[in-house]
Amino acid sequence: MIIKGLRNSNYEPWFRAWLVLMPIIGLGSYYLIRNFWRRSLAILNGEAGSIWDAPPVPDAAEPQAFVFYAITAALVFTLFWAGISHLYVQSLKSNRS
Repeated sequence: MIIKGLRNSNYEPWFRAWLVLMPIIGLGSYYLIRNFWRRSLAILNGEAGSIWDAPPVPDAAEPQAFVFYAITAALVFTLFWAGISHLYVQSLKSNRS
């Protein structure tokens, strides 16, 4: 029902862009926090190496909080995206009248 309503409205390009960008934001947030954690562990263990090298994979298990961080980042992005799209579509409607 919601998707049918989006097809015939001004929100369709915004919805399509959200479908592409939301997974990128979520996965990007996950990989950024994971690499930060790996780099921090490498520095603390004296295995820092070059800044251009990938951080070594630690023996410790990866915290589950990284997944929750990525989901939270995607949800915050969704709220931001919905607000911006609503403002933009409302401004188009006010400019037309």
